[in-house]
This record gives sequence, structure tokens and C-alpha cells, in this order.
Amino acid sequence: MVTSSTDRDIKIKQVYNQLDRKFEEAETQRDAKKNKLPYINLYGFPVDPSVLALIPKTQAQSSGVVAFYKEGRNIKIGMLGPSKEGDKVIKQLRDQSYYVDRYQISNSSFLHMLESYDKVVLAEKHSGEIVIEPKDIESDVRDIKDLGLKISETSATRTIEVIMGSALYLFSSDVHLEPEGDGIKIRYRIDGVLQDITKLPSESHHQLVSRIKILSKLKLNVTTVPQDGSFHLTYNNQPVDVRVSVIPSAFGESIVMRLLRQDKQNLKFDDLGISGLALERLLKEIEKPNGMILTTGPTGSGKTTTLYAILNKLNEPGVKIITLEDPVEYRIAGITQTPIDAAAGMTFASGLRAVLRQDPDIVMIGEMRDLETSETATQAALTGHIVLSTLHTNDAPSAIPRLTDLGVKPFTLAPAINAIIAQRLIRRICPKCKKEYALNPSLKGRVEMILSAIPKAAQIKVPKALKFYHSVGCAACNGLGYKGRVGVYEVFTMNQQLEKLIHKEASTSEIRNQAIEDGMITMAQDGILKALQGVTDVEEVFRVTEG
Repeated sequence: MVTSSTDRDIKIKQVYNQLDRKFEEAETQRDAKKNKLPYINLYGFPVDPSVLALIPKTQAQSSGVVAFYKEGRNIKIGMLGPSKEGDKVIKQLRDQSYYVDRYQISNSSFLHMLESYDKVVLAEKHSGEIVIEPKDIESDVRDIKDLGLKISETSATRTIEVIMGSALYLFSSDVHLEPEGDGIKIRYRIDGVLQDITKLPSESHHQLVSRIKILSKLKLNVTTVPQDGSFHLTYNNQPVDVRVSVIPSAFGESIVMRLLRQDKQNLKFDDLGISGLALERLLKEIEKPNGMILTTGPTGSGKTTTLYAILNKLNEPGVKIITLEDPVEYRIAGITQTPIDAAAGMTFASGLRAVLRQDPDIVMIGEMRDLETSETATQAALTGHIVLSTLHTNDAPSAIPRLTDLGVKPFTLAPAINAIIAQRLIRRICPKCKKEYALNPSLKGRVEMILSAIPKAAQIKVPKALKFYHSVGCAACNGLGYKGRVGVYEVFTMNQQLEKLIHKEASTSEIRNQAIEDGMITMAQDGILKALQGVTDVEEVFRVTEG
């Protein structure tokens, strides 16, 4: 394709304009240093019209001062430089009981802000907390590819709302904004897998980052160090906490937003996906008046969700439950939830000692990561408390050597443990487009070998005719082929034979062999059984359990 001279001229002009702006910002930054003022680039900055209106346009033009951020009685203003007119504006704001922070801005930034005065009529729409209704998003989300096109065509003022709303509509757990050389890549983590959504032009990066920083109460003029913040929004009349992480990268600041939906807090124990003898044994262990129940697995395997489901089952009148969490993810009525704050001296170890003085029946500890926490938790489990916690190990039997490696004595550990649950999360295939399919011979042989190793003590009948399913993708699953997730588990419960092995500090393989002989099935076996039921497909089971 031949480029016309007009197109070339336009591109050359754009390049020169960008260079001019770059030099202008650098010069402004030097002037700000001389004037002992912090510098900020407001070019392309997302303006809240209700804040802009604090200084009338005519006054802004004559004084070279604009307001760009407000939180409570604190206001941030941008100014072309110190001046008598600017001092008058600052005095007026202070006379209205505002606390004023000054920043020096370039002429390009100032002109951009002046152009934004035309949007003051939209103040009511954009001034408060983000409120999103599913019906406003549903028409935008037909297919992942269509969604990307919709976001890329959305006006700047609504981009954040569309990104967050569509992510929540698709039950995404995280939103990634990743600047690259040719634009900003937007990805959603849906059912544990990152999905590419769209790529926005690089010019919109500054605006998006600034808007998110304002919402998260982060420092706008800090761009070279990581920052963490949070904000809240409402989706379908339910509160959503958004945890924001900002880090510098080669092409600008990269942002990841974790979406914590409070409607997940009501997850029922029966919905976890534990079944058969494992469910029967686990229910028996939960009903005991004391002892320790651990969940193990890598980050993102649903350990905390399982503990919340157990807490919901145990949360009854007359029971005192206290949790120690880093951070508190979901709020549960009737439970005292305590956040960890290491900077203030509130660690899992010190917090647990304090919690045990509060006369609890049940204690949940976010993670067992050191000897002091593990020993205190073990003693609590031996002295009349139910203790729930998580541990990072690959499978259930490995949790025992992990705790002894931390320094917990085998003779206290063995009687303290009630059950250990290892788990992973696998994606459910979409029931709307689910079809039966034949496995290739290699995959089928692998499946048959795993099923043949299921112990007789597990009391599981494997069907003679093996049928498997997969989904090709449809409107119901937004073209992904998967919708939602379910856990695959191995549940290890204590008995006399296992206690003897722990006392003699047996290896992980010895403990595993005994647990299997007692009827424990592995996560891979649990996953294959779920695939036979049409819940998931074999490829997904192997991706998660043997990847």
C-alpha cells in the first residue's frame, strides 16, 4: 500500500508535536525544581468536572491555576508557576476551609484542563463511587473478541467503567493493564487463565493510570516505585473491593487490579465439589470439638475459599470464631475478622497469641509460615480449639514433613491434625455447548492407568464405558468453552497407622502410600472422575494437576 504525501505529513507533524511536548514537560520539570514545587503531567489527565468547577474557567484563565483532584477537604491544584493571581486563588480556597497542595504543570497540561471545562455538566455522573449495573454491560459482552472492540471504541470518560463492569460480568478475578511498545494490552484472568481482551493506543495510558490512581488514592506524581492501593465499587447492588498494584515498567506503569466480590462470602460447603468417602470423612473431622484442618496448594488454588466455606458451615449461634487474615478478603457476618499488619507489629504469631486470649472456639489463620505460628496453632488444636489454616505444599501428605521442617515436634503434630486437604481449581466445561468426544489413544491410556490406581478402600465404582466431553464455545460461555470452576481434591485424615508414621518421621512417599491404602484418592483421580461426569474435560485436568 502506497502512503500519500498528506499521510506522511500528518505523521511527521504528530512526531514533532510529541517531541515538542516531551521537551516542554522536561523544561517544566526543571522549572518546578527551581520553584521548589512538585511537578505533574496533566496532559490527557481524566478530569472530574466537579473538582474542576471549584475554580471558574475565567479565573483559571487569568490566574494560570486549575483544580484537578479533591478528597474530602484536600485539594490538589496545577499552576503554570508562582504568581500573585495564583496566590489569590489559593487564599480563596483556604478561606473555604480547603487544604491546598500545589503542583507545577506545563502549558499543554493547562490547555488540556481548560478544554475539559465543557464537561462540567457531567459532574454528577462521574463524581461519586463507580456504580455498575449488569444490564448496562450485558449488551457489550457477547464474545471476548467483540468486547475488546467495544472497549477500544469507548469514550475516555467511560473506559474504566466498561473495563471493570465487563470484568465483573465475566467473573474475572483480576484485570491487567500492561503497557507495551505499540499500546496497552488489557487482559482478564477468567477461571484462572489470562485472556487477551484488547489493546488500547499508547496515548490513553496516562489517562487510564491517572484515573485509577485517583480512585485508589495513590500518588499521581510518583511513577518510578511500586504503589499499592484500593477502591470500592458497586456491581449489581453488591459491594466489590478492588485491590490495586502499580509497578513501573519499560513502557510506563503496569497495573493489576484484583476484584474481591463480597457475594462470594456465602459459598456453601456442599458447593466445593468434595464427594464420596472424602466428603464423608471430612464432615466427620469438622464435627470434632478440637483439632487442626489444613488446606494446601499453590497460590490461587482456592485454599482460602475452602476455609471460608468450612467457616460458613461452622458459623452457628453460641460459637465464637476469630480469623487472622492478610488481608481480609471477604466479610462474614457473625465472625471476628482481624487483618494482619506486620508494619505495626501485628504478625500471624503475635496475633494468634492475642486471639487465643479472646476465648474463641474456632480460629482461622491465613497461613502457617513460621515455627512460632505453627507451634502455637498446634498447641491450640490440642487444647480444645478447632484451628483452620493454609500451607504451601504440592499435595496433602507433603504437609506433614513441611511442618516438621518448620520445627513442629512429631509427637505434638500427630494428635493435633484432623485432616489435610490438597486442592486445585479446574474449569467447568460449558453445559450449553458440551459434546461427547473420543480421546486419542495416548491420552486414553494415561487416563485408564490413573483410574486403575484408585484404591479399593475408596469405594468408587468406575464405569466400564468411559465417556468424555468438551465444549467448543458459544454465546453462553462468551466463546471460551468454559464457565466457572470447581475444585479437585485429595483429603488426608488421621488414623493410628498414620500417627505411627509421623512419630517415626517417615518420608512423604511412605505417608502417601499409607493414605492411599486407607482410601485417599489423588487430585488427578478426582479430576478424571469429574471429567467422566461431564463436569470438565481431560485436558483441563492434566493442565492443572500434572502441569
